[in-house]
Amino acid sequence: MKQTDFAKILTRYLAEFLPGQRNVSLNTIRSYRDTYKQMLGFFSSILGIKAERITFKDTTADHIKEFLVWLEKERGISINTRNQRLAAIHSFFRYAQGEYPEILHESQRILGIPFKKRNHSTVEYLTKECLKIFLEQPDTSTKKGRRDLAVISILYDTGARVQELIDLKVCNVRLQKPATITLTGKGNKTRCVPLMDKVSQILQYYMEENHLLDNGRQQTYLFYNSRYECFTRPGITYILNKYFKQAKNTYTEIIFPKTIHPHLIRHTKAIHLLESGVNLIYIRDLLGHVSVTTTEIYLRAETELKRVALENTYPEVVTQNIPLWTENTELLQWLDDFCR
Repeated sequence: MKQTDFAKILTRYLAEFLPGQRNVSLNTIRSYRDTYKQMLGFFSSILGIKAERITFKDTTADHIKEFLVWLEKERGISINTRNQRLAAIHSFFRYAQGEYPEILHESQRILGIPFKKRNHSTVEYLTKECLKIFLEQPDTSTKKGRRDLAVISILYDTGARVQELIDLKVCNVRLQKPATITLTGKGNKTRCVPLMDKVSQILQYYMEENHLLDNGRQQTYLFYNSRYECFTRPGITYILNKYFKQAKNTYTEIIFPKTIHPHLIRHTKAIHLLESGVNLIYIRDLLGHVSVTTTEIYLRAETELKRVALENTYPEVVTQNIPLWTENTELLQWLDDFCR
């Protein structure tokens, strides 16, 4: 079967333009690929156009809008994910209109589809008390428990994204003082993150126990499952959920967040650094944010800093001595004496 214009450009976009011209990471390419897989599924199941027969005549702005509505209503995706899918579509049609000038008008209509406004939810995080309890849950008398403690400790201490943790290899770890870990984040950007002494010791014991310090293991993944395969995102999430539920069930009097996920540990690290008075620029560099504007979301979330700031600037409205409630037994008499 002859390849359609849409298939030809999409193949070139994913296989050549994104990795070769844009130099984007494999994870970004996978995310974009998933968008087009969903779009092809929509065209096939809803519009009745088979994937191998789709042309640029079919990919109109109206059909793209229908696809976005279908994602929200039928697939139940969030506004955030909907906007990510639209961003991937915009990126493709910016490229496609240069390759096929005849679709310029329809491409401009597609690029004009706006992102949907969303409500910014409050950043959730673990308090220091909750984190302490959470870290106490792994059973360090077992090999798996010691591994899980190392995973959670590194995830918190480095403020790493879950994929950054998964991609860690032995060669990315330096245990000699000052101990550091090199993380590779979005856009293949690397950053060197210091490790605290206690976390460094936990990691060293874990690596010694699993013979990761032996010669020839430099390209071995730092953390792996029982099948000796590198962890997946659901695998890391499973570990966190296991100990989170255990902590909540054991300490019912402590207020924990409703759920936990790997990025919540990253939020927790950022908030704790703010509470300790660390400069926002250092936090930006530790988390690997391109702009400090992204890091500022933690300033809006950190209520204790706001309370202290308000207390420091709050004027003394009532300067006179306020009588103790116990000095008067009658409410009306106390109120009469209150502002004398």
